[in-house]
Amino acid sequence: MKKIELLGLQTIPEIKAGDNLAQIICDCAKSENVGINEKDILVLTSKIISKYLGLTRKKSDVIVSQKAINISKKTGKDPVWVQMVLDAGHEIIAVVPLGGTVTDYIVSVSGDAETSKRLCDNEKCLFITKGPTGRIHTCDAGIDGSNHPDGIFSLFPDNPDGEAAKIRKEIQKISGKNIAVVLADTELVLYGTIDVAVGSSGINPCSLMFGKKDKFGKPKFGGVDLVSWEMTSASALLFGQTDAGIPVTIIRGYEFEIDETRNISNTMRFVGDDKDIMQIVRGTMELTSYTFRSFAKKLVFRIGSWFIR
Repeated sequence: MKKIELLGLQTIPEIKAGDNLAQIICDCAKSENVGINEKDILVLTSKIISKYLGLTRKKSDVIVSQKAINISKKTGKDPVWVQMVLDAGHEIIAVVPLGGTVTDYIVSVSGDAETSKRLCDNEKCLFITKGPTGRIHTCDAGIDGSNHPDGIFSLFPDNPDGEAAKIRKEIQKISGKNIAVVLADTELVLYGTIDVAVGSSGINPCSLMFGKKDKFGKPKFGGVDLVSWEMTSASALLFGQTDAGIPVTIIRGYEFEIDETRNISNTMRFVGDDKDIMQIVRGTMELTSYTFRSFAKKLVFRIGSWFIR
């Protein structure tokens, strides 16, 4: 029987800027009688890294620009929130409205329909943004006010891979064990949200199984498993999204090779430029148009593809 363990550290205190996070993690692992073992994989929420780095902001300190006001008028989003996105150096590449069918779906899968509708009505929309390093964020540039006092927000770390490497090095020095570290953040996907890997150190975030032979000797079209995402998704079962109070998990028993070079930024990133992306979009729209029965849909997609360069 094979077994992989997922251990959530429950005694991590509220982290403040300047805390010795690595020592705190090691001490809590020891006090909870799990310790740090050789080739453990530690999964940390990006928020605990933001708090440790002091990447927080008061809403009252935000100075709203005319650009933010203009965007707010057109989207309904709080102008202060818009300004924080802009101040983070993010480009807004899409706006997802939260009214109508989207709100109806969220309410239908919520345990508190009234609160859910009020939250959606207040938010108005979600921004999909592109950060300074080219990373795409599906939830308002990664700015997050949950598990903070009212009016305080955490900002997304500038270099998650670098922070993963630093905390890994410190934990290895304290524990004397070779480990890997993965940073997790919540992102929007179809039908809900999921915790994805945004930074890593010590482990290849993707499997290298594309084209490998299956048990019948056939090369498999597939096998580029997002190993780091699978780890963050599993860890999210313990992290929770409200008051669970578990920002660090230890994954124990997963077989992997220590990798000192690959991380999220240099492995899980599209290597083309904007022109290449547009060509993919154009090709997708053109080929999709052939599958529609409706002539109107065919026409819209075909004509739409002509304008993408």
